[in-house]
Amino acid sequence: MFRSFFFIAISFVLTLGCGPSISEHLDKRTNSQYSSTHGIEVFFNTSRAVNPGTQVACSNSYFLNFGNMGTQSGSCLVNVPADREIGSLPFGLGNKEKSFQFLEHRVGIQGKTKEEQEKLWWKRIEEDPFEEVIVFVHGFNVSFEEAILRAAQLKYDLKFPGKVALYTWPAGGDGSMLGTFFLKNTYEKNLVSARSSRDSFKYFLKRMVSTNKKIHLLVHSMGHQVVLNSLSELSKESGNKPFLKELVLNAPDYDTGEFILILDSLLKSSERITLYCSPGDSALFASAQINQTGRLGACSKFPGVDVVNVNPIDSSLLSLGHGYYSSRPILTDLYQLFLGLGAEKRLFIRKSYGNENYILRN
Repeated sequence: MFRSFFFIAISFVLTLGCGPSISEHLDKRTNSQYSSTHGIEVFFNTSRAVNPGTQVACSNSYFLNFGNMGTQSGSCLVNVPADREIGSLPFGLGNKEKSFQFLEHRVGIQGKTKEEQEKLWWKRIEEDPFEEVIVFVHGFNVSFEEAILRAAQLKYDLKFPGKVALYTWPAGGDGSMLGTFFLKNTYEKNLVSARSSRDSFKYFLKRMVSTNKKIHLLVHSMGHQVVLNSLSELSKESGNKPFLKELVLNAPDYDTGEFILILDSLLKSSERITLYCSPGDSALFASAQINQTGRLGACSKFPGVDVVNVNPIDSSLLSLGHGYYSSRPILTDLYQLFLGLGAEKRLFIRKSYGNENYILRN
């Protein structure tokens, strides 16, 4: 019922003044593949260390939670079930209509050098007929498998017809019960890892820009430690010309003061910046205690940035916590955002006069 209402409402908005190109864009996204269970291919680039003794490449046993000096690209084919709540990630063997499953890995081609494989990987991105691409960067304590599944879920639930390219940096814990109790130690290790991944990500994004695709960069949590400084540097190197279509910051675990220092260059890197924030985010509150600085995702106004407070969505946000970026309300708004709609024209958003520009509501 939600999907039917959503498409009727969006169609109504589009007829009120948006151009035909937006309508055509909508038509491409409402095809039947996004109403049934099917395989989604997720392209990835990673700086995670690998375990060559493991045969299944699309797995946590192959791509590890710590990094190395090299990078590797590939893709994973993921079964995405239609019978589930939007934004959820039910995973397991058995019924493909109800569970996410890994179907195939495409990492390494026999008889090809690493350089040849990289060229083929980029060729598939460049030759995709859809002119847009989503680049997704995950956050803290996310394993390789979880990152791939989340990227597949985002592509499916956003009904995005183009490629989704995941940049997955070495995040995650050691998997032990002791590590679970001492998340602060995992947090600190992940923070070092994120900052150490900046050069790798910068090279990856620079190469993505050279494809001439319209890039929507979607970042979550500690992933901003990887992304924002790299973007600032790329912006200055590009002569302050925008190379991103949309820059979407979700629950950014990033120092507010540092953000202000690089904001000018970030604004020049993208046609639009949207910041989803929540003053009730308990994970960011913990981060602020560890770092002894205010976090960007706790909501503050910044010139040139659409700041959207998601805290009032509903009471379920308490359970969603730091992961609200994959919830139905956010996905609904992202869907409209990627269609090019301004915040004031999107459904379920109202103007605010508080510490944000807009408030997301039901």
